[in-house]
Amino acid sequence: MTFEAATTQPTSAFLALPAELRNSIYTLVLTPPAHTRDSRRIASRGLCSDYILPPLDLSPALLRTCRQIHDEAASILYGANQFASHPSLLTALPYLVSPRRPITEGPGRFMIKRWYIHLRLDVDPRFNAEQLEQAFSGAEELEIEFFQPAYGYGDDSTLRLFEGIRGVGTARVTGGSGCDAKYARILEGMLMSPKGIVAKSCRQSSEEDERSENGNMTER
Repeated sequence: MTFEAATTQPTSAFLALPAELRNSIYTLVLTPPAHTRDSRRIASRGLCSDYILPPLDLSPALLRTCRQIHDEAASILYGANQFASHPSLLTALPYLVSPRRPITEGPGRFMIKRWYIHLRLDVDPRFNAEQLEQAFSGAEELEIEFFQPAYGYGDDSTLRLFEGIRGVGTARVTGGSGCDAKYARILEGMLMSPKGIVAKSCRQSSEEDERSENGNMTER
C-alpha cells in the first residue's frame, strides 16, 4: 500500500447527501424548538435558575467534525438562532444557552444576525445610543423586551436610546408597563427604517399623533 493510499480520507456518506438535506439536518440539531427557546428567557430575566429549565438539545460539537461541515453549519448555528445580548456589553458577550456560558471568542459571534435584549426601565443603562447603533444596526432581527418591577418606577428614556438604530429586518418591542403600545410600534418602525434615514423621535411622533387625534375630536 502506498503512502498516498494509506492517508486518503474515505468519502463521508453524510457529505454525499444533497446540500438541501444536509441543511435540514443542521437545522434539526443546531436550532431549538420555539417553546424551549422561549422558556429559557425566564432565566435571563433573573426570575429563576436556568438549571431547572429544559435543556437546549443542541449539538454544536458537530462543527468540529471537519472543515466542510463547519463551513456549512456555522451559518445555521449562529445565523438562525436568536442570541441574547449582554445587558451592558451588548453584542460583545452574547449567549444562546445560558448567561453563564457566553461566547467569548471565535469568529462565530460576528455571524449572529438575530438578537434579543432584556431591559429594566428602572435602572440607568450602562450603554449609550451610539453603542446601540453600532451593535444592532443592520441586524436581521431585534427583539427588545422591557419591564419595570412596579408601576411608576421607570420610564421610556432607556428605550429612546434605541431610536438611532436602522436597517433591522424585523423589530419587536414588547413588555409590560413603562411604555405605551403606540410608542412601541413607532419605535419598531424606526428600527426597520433604511440606514441613513433621519426620522423624528418616537416621542415627537407619538405626541403629534395625539395632538392630531385631539384636533379631530374637537372638530367633531
